[in-house]
Amino acid sequence: MKVGFFGTPDIAAYVLEFLCKKYEIVFLVASEDKPCGRDLKLSECPSKEIAKCKNIPVLQPSKLRSEEFINTLKAFGADIFVVVAYGRLIPPEVFTMPPLGTINLHPSLLPLYRGAAPVQWALLNGDKETGITVQMINEELDAGDIVLQEKLKVDENITRGELDEIIFPLGAELVAKAIDLLGSGKANLIKQDHSKATYCSKIDKETAHIKWSRTAQEIHNQVRALNPKPVAWTTFRGQHLKIWRSLIFREEKLSLNQGEILRYQKKRLLLGTGDGILEILELQPENKKKMDALAFINGYRLQEGESFL
Repeated sequence: MKVGFFGTPDIAAYVLEFLCKKYEIVFLVASEDKPCGRDLKLSECPSKEIAKCKNIPVLQPSKLRSEEFINTLKAFGADIFVVVAYGRLIPPEVFTMPPLGTINLHPSLLPLYRGAAPVQWALLNGDKETGITVQMINEELDAGDIVLQEKLKVDENITRGELDEIIFPLGAELVAKAIDLLGSGKANLIKQDHSKATYCSKIDKETAHIKWSRTAQEIHNQVRALNPKPVAWTTFRGQHLKIWRSLIFREEKLSLNQGEILRYQKKRLLLGTGDGILEILELQPENKKKMDALAFINGYRLQEGESFL
């Protein structure tokens, strides 16, 4: 089976490396290299690094509809295309090219959470269940027929990074199963119920800004959804402060104002919210390394009545 692969970030790199063990990967199409760091040196994406190690030809077109790019893809003679977090919509002249069509791995239970950042939004919304879908690509965003789908239970304290560690291997296996089913002609495609579709937007800096008027549960969901990137943040003593880990505090009933800090039992850090108390486990002051609550308490000599804003 000859597979053409489209993908850019870590999840794409993981799936690409997994598929290399089972199929002939004839090319990788990845996003163009971007300047990174203070010196603006061009940085290669994770999938490109894997492809180079495996001697897989890498294409990074600026235009997916160009005649030169289309002809290059045709010359590879791929049986199927696989798309994993490529970052751009694939045009019909590309996704209809291979005999078995083009499949896409999407980390949600489609038709829920079509679009960008489905894992983060599932956690932000406090969902107790999420999943992975392999769908056929069509002209609409994440609206293709479902090849395979698998559900996942979501622990109330799991972070996005921890959930990715579950999704990556399961997603890679699901893609391989979908390729085999399509290749054998045994795939049972299921049309999505478009009336149940929901959409999610990209995560930006404001999404990560903690508003202490929200409930403790909402803020806790925000913290875990945005760990490890971009990380939920607040301000303290006029400086930027990242919150990496938290828990809902349920041990006793306390009364704190929104954002008010309480040093609890001398070594624990509690925060008041719009409803409920949030315990901060790990945080990172501006220009400092990550630290646990006790290190923060000892290092900053907290004063009664101080708040996160």
